[in-house]
Amino acid sequence: MPKRLDRYHGFTLLEVLIAIAITALIGLGSWQLLNSAIRTYELGQESLQALSALQRAQLSIERDFSQVLPRAIRDEFGDYQAAIKDGEDFYTVELTRAGWRNPLQQKRSELQRVAYELTDGELLRHHWKVLDRAQDSEPTTRRLLEGVERFEIAYLNDSDAWIDEWPPLDNASDGESRDRMTRYALLPKAVRVELEHPRYGLITRYFEQASYLENTLIQASGGQDSSGQENGETDEQATQGGDSSSSANQFQNITETGGER
Repeated sequence: MPKRLDRYHGFTLLEVLIAIAITALIGLGSWQLLNSAIRTYELGQESLQALSALQRAQLSIERDFSQVLPRAIRDEFGDYQAAIKDGEDFYTVELTRAGWRNPLQQKRSELQRVAYELTDGELLRHHWKVLDRAQDSEPTTRRLLEGVERFEIAYLNDSDAWIDEWPPLDNASDGESRDRMTRYALLPKAVRVELEHPRYGLITRYFEQASYLENTLIQASGGQDSSGQENGETDEQATQGGDSSSSANQFQNITETGGER
């Protein structure tokens, strides 16, 4: 009789199904790990970009409010506007600042008129190429930050009180109203900027106005010469004047996050 050939056995249907299930579980676990790693990376990049945007916005705010100058301007209609004013019309605040760099040596001023606006959760910064604007002068707009819930400005007046409007209607400490041009050039002692963001909470910053301190010290000196002393002034009086200057410079910029108004 012929010898029977051995039969070769393959996988059964049950074994194939088990192998497919194990492969699917391994693939699903690998996909979840990979997806988690990608999601973590995306969230990290999103947080980094949001933090970078906040830092750029804070840097822009610091540069503008730290270099305010008592220079009034004329708007598109020829009306005088204060050196720094609250946005009674369109903008939250509008100011004149120094330090506008000009590396290309263009024929323009190094002073810049700046305005801040909060619209639809976006903090916008506007600036004009000229101080005294014509009717066709258009601002250049840059978006600083998204998702802003509140952006408010307060001003420290001569009575050391925070007010929401600047320039105030009557700035004279002796009760006499100042003339219009003097009022337009007047600066507050300090400016408080409050920015509220859902990710970072309430951020409060204070900016001392150096131009205010300089003008105040010059007026308080009563006509001092370049050496800082009047004719016939004693050394003790000169020392007292230096102490007053030192105390005026003790006002520092501070940053508070989540603080009270």
